[in-house]
Amino acid sequence: MPTFQTCSRHPKAGRFLAACSGCAQELHDLQYGKPAPDPTREAARAALASIGTPAGTFILSATRIGDALIVATDQPPAANFAYAVDVFRLPTAAETDPEQVAPCAPGEWILIDQRGGHRRADVDRMTADSVKYLAEIGITGESATQAA
Repeated sequence: MPTFQTCSRHPKAGRFLAACSGCAQELHDLQYGKPAPDPTREAARAALASIGTPAGTFILSATRIGDALIVATDQPPAANFAYAVDVFRLPTAAETDPEQVAPCAPGEWILIDQRGGHRRADVDRMTADSVKYLAEIGITGESATQAA
């Protein structure tokens, strides 16, 4: 029986496209209950990869506030801190201007703040401090999205 839900890759196609591996994966995930990828968590993975976060790092939470992203992680044993909270922001139009000496790529996350702690209880405080920091530099958002 064909499904009429559209694929996120082809929203105007009407049905899942048989030739698209992405459509086949999404249809499989829908049929067998696997949740769709969380865009905030995907952004967190990309941001962490851009700063060379070591393998074995577990994302505890990711919060998007306006054009900023706060990512709390459980670090591997070899890291300086057991837990970290990294704050990223998207580049401004001026920073992506090709006339710049070293322009940023549009959509590339820029690290603007880092915090570290040795106890799981430190994560909530570090996250709250990061939200305050963003407010201090003028990044606020009415609709903060969080992925746990």
